[in-house]
Amino acid sequence: MSAVDFDALSWEELMAFEAEQSKPLQLEPEDIQRFHRRTVLYKVDQQGYKLPLVPEDPNAGAGFLTDLLQEMAGEDYLSIGSREYEITRKGRDELEAMAEQYHSLVQHFDIFAHVDLDNSCFLEPGDDPHEQVMIEGQPYPRFVDLRVAVMRFKGVSPFDMVFLNLLREGRIGAGDNWEFDLALGQALYAEIEEIVNSAYTLSDLTALGKSNEHGPIPGSDILRDVILAGNQINEERQLALQAEKRYDEPETAQIQVEVVHHHEAPLFVDYGYAGREHYADYRDPFYVEPAWRRHRYRRWF
Repeated sequence: MSAVDFDALSWEELMAFEAEQSKPLQLEPEDIQRFHRRTVLYKVDQQGYKLPLVPEDPNAGAGFLTDLLQEMAGEDYLSIGSREYEITRKGRDELEAMAEQYHSLVQHFDIFAHVDLDNSCFLEPGDDPHEQVMIEGQPYPRFVDLRVAVMRFKGVSPFDMVFLNLLREGRIGAGDNWEFDLALGQALYAEIEEIVNSAYTLSDLTALGKSNEHGPIPGSDILRDVILAGNQINEERQLALQAEKRYDEPETAQIQVEVVHHHEAPLFVDYGYAGREHYADYRDPFYVEPAWRRHRYRRWF
């Protein structure tokens, strides 16, 4: 739907749109299977985990994965090697899709993790992400996390975003008995559902009661403005990185500058990510990167 069509919706239509987007979501069996599959592929590719065809101890972790590995081989994510299962081209494609989504989260969605709605700004270096503000004598977080709301607004399932973040934080597939954990099925990923369904929604944004000279501001307008502002800052930061002046150039060689960069350990190693040379597409708040289009879980309009 174009911005003109969206702006033409009546208040009642907007509220129906927001109510639909604010409903609790539930993981489907195919989501569980995808997360299982992705966990196994990641463990093998990035952490060197071995998948023997015949486990020495059927009661050990590798033996516990037998049914899942057979399913993955049947779906062509794994092939049968001389002694171990090996990742196929299809499995590599899935890993590349995961890596592309992960880099997309870092470069384009992480800015929406800390939004100051009252001051219309985002977390800046030096800000305390846990800062509290007093409203009518009560403490409230200054920054709110709108990543799930942004994903849903674009019509993309937020489950994969949360899964990758938990994988990055070592809260999935990191324990000594992670193979046994996969048997829990949906219960293993209950935290994903909890995170998604406790996140800010469009209805929550409308309930803030913001208004202007035209009257109450719907949450959908607030979120569109947040997306556009966040994308603009992402673009400015990317351009600034590209334009950083080198301090080893002859005319400035005498200047000693110490720059300390704080980098989170990458989730995916040996996977490139081209990014985008320009950000024109992101000026559309409904733009969905190719990495996420396979997870468009419904059309909202």
